[in-house]
Amino acid sequence: MSRPDQDHTSNQVGEEKPTEFLNGSGTAAPVNSGPEINKSTTEFISQLNAQIEREVRKKRSEGAFPPAFERRLKMIFEQLVPPGSGNGRKDFEALLRSSDRAAYFDIDVPTSSQKPGVAKLKKILRMTQAWYLNYLAQQLNNFSTNLMRLLYLFDTRVKKLESSIEMKYATDPRGRLVKPLYPNLDLPKPLINLLGSLSGRVLVADCGNGEIVSKLIQAGLDAYGVDSFGEMLETPVEKALDLRWQTIPEHLAEIADKSLAAIFLQGSIDLISSVDKLYLVMESLRVASNDAIVVIGSIDPEHYRSSEQYVIQRDISPGTPFEPETWAFVLDRLGVREISSSKGPHSYLVWGKSGSNSSGDDL
Repeated sequence: MSRPDQDHTSNQVGEEKPTEFLNGSGTAAPVNSGPEINKSTTEFISQLNAQIEREVRKKRSEGAFPPAFERRLKMIFEQLVPPGSGNGRKDFEALLRSSDRAAYFDIDVPTSSQKPGVAKLKKILRMTQAWYLNYLAQQLNNFSTNLMRLLYLFDTRVKKLESSIEMKYATDPRGRLVKPLYPNLDLPKPLINLLGSLSGRVLVADCGNGEIVSKLIQAGLDAYGVDSFGEMLETPVEKALDLRWQTIPEHLAEIADKSLAAIFLQGSIDLISSVDKLYLVMESLRVASNDAIVVIGSIDPEHYRSSEQYVIQRDISPGTPFEPETWAFVLDRLGVREISSSKGPHSYLVWGKSGSNSSGDDL
């Protein structure tokens, strides 16, 4: 459903399509929400943001913010947010109860006053207008009662949906039960040379102890890692690595469009369902800049099916690793160009360049 303030005018040929963000805002949103910010203020804000980012990255590299500490700090902060001001379940329930208390309209207005004669005047006005206000209040109360009942029924249905999703995540490799697969990947020279020509941040999904991140940094790249399981983050191969404990979909949702120079997907992408695999790749392409490198590292499917070390993953996980030909097909359909691949011991790599119009419309 389109928003009332949304421009329904079709884009002209060659005209850039406005970007819409997850929070409902976008590049086509009106900018008259406040006073105009002058150029010096804008430059100061940009410098301040850059300074904060540099300081945080410096502290991370010094080991001042271990991944487990950052995750715990975020959870504590979310718990301390006043009820109703956040986006969690408790905030919704607090707002629902508050709305329920305010849903009744009372025509018995107060008449007391410290000024002489005003209290009597108020009583007269209330008596003369009570029949009219009562008629309106009855209609409003009937509507608000039905509306609150509808909200409570909606809340019950959403709770059931959330419970089913929580159960899925409890047995999902992005949850706490099954850790992702960490393939032993050797980066081939053609891929290293291709990555070496980039300028910008490189994300390694499910980075484990940061071995791939370390290899990319040694190749001169600005790489960092995110891991959905978190166990191996506490024993990184290098202390100064920028490693974070967060699920990959959550992290991608926080990244702006076209802001990463390369994305390295491995780990839980082997174990999630086919639908989740496609969603994760499309989200990765959303945050990938034009001509960014998209790399998928995977366990060899035959090794996954036969190895005893993956018994638990095979029994519990909702998905299995794709064949390299399947990944090449998916990337091609999503607009990725110059697709290449390489095989290693019990693993393989597939990579390519994201196109300027990469999308999943053809799937």
